[in-house]
Parts: sequence; structure tokens; C-alpha cells
Amino acid sequence: MARLAKKFGFDFSKTPDAHGASHDKWYVGGEPVIVPRHNEINELTAKGILRSWEEMLEEAARSEEGQGE
Repeated sequence: MARLAKKFGFDFSKTPDAHGASHDKWYVGGEPVIVPRHNEINELTAKGILRSWEEMLEEAARSEEGQGE
């Protein structure tokens, strides 16, 4: 996730108070993604998280490009 954020030029962060018993809330460009906090995450879940994260990054990058014009 950090590599994807960097690829699109966004900061990647987690606020210290944004976690539950078994999940954390990570932010990129102000948009949250909920990530399970387990030693291992099954492959389908991980791929789904990365796919949605990449879609959000692409959309945010397009939005920022449009604002700069």
C-alpha cells in the first residue's frame, strides 16, 4: 500500500486513534481504507484491498490533475 501511494505521489499514514479491535484505518489523500490487523491476511482479501486502494489513488490523482488546470 505504501508503494502504491508513493507511485501516485500521495502520503500514506495511519492516525493513532483510528483502529479497532481487529482492523486499522489507513489514509491516503484523506481517503480511508480499512485493513484487517492480523498476522496473515488471506490472498483474496489482500488483493481486494490493494485493488480498491489503487482505484482510489487513480481517482485522486485524476482529481488533483483536474484541479491544477
